[in-house]
Amino acid sequence: MPRSIRFTRLFSMADQLAAQLQGLQFAGLHAPVGVWRPEVNVYAHADRLEVCVDLAGVSKQEIQVEVEPRRLVVRGQRQAPDRGCEAEACCRILVMEIPDGSFERVLEFPVAVDTERVTAKQDNGWLWILLPLQSEDKS
Repeated sequence: MPRSIRFTRLFSMADQLAAQLQGLQFAGLHAPVGVWRPEVNVYAHADRLEVCVDLAGVSKQEIQVEVEPRRLVVRGQRQAPDRGCEAEACCRILVMEIPDGSFERVLEFPVAVDTERVTAKQDNGWLWILLPLQSEDKS
């Protein structure tokens, strides 16, 4: 017989920030035709936000990241995967779900980030963007 378990947590600074981020606004819901939106995960810490963008197959040179105090824009271009076939008639496409071409993802945050300390790294198809929160005296 299944039983339910109730968990209780004290709110830390990170939990409070996470609660604020529940209302995270995502801009660009209606991207222009021909532009696809990569999937993202957004993580809240007490002192920073971390954004992970799924950009498998996109080279670092094809990615552009723009950061404003409350806004992040990631855009670029992905080439179609190479099917490894020289002759045009060697295969027939049965399923094609991986988008290619131009992409753009815009995120707006309810908190300000320190644009001077933003870092990004690419790891196994994931683009990780670390956005340190702006200190109280700068806001």
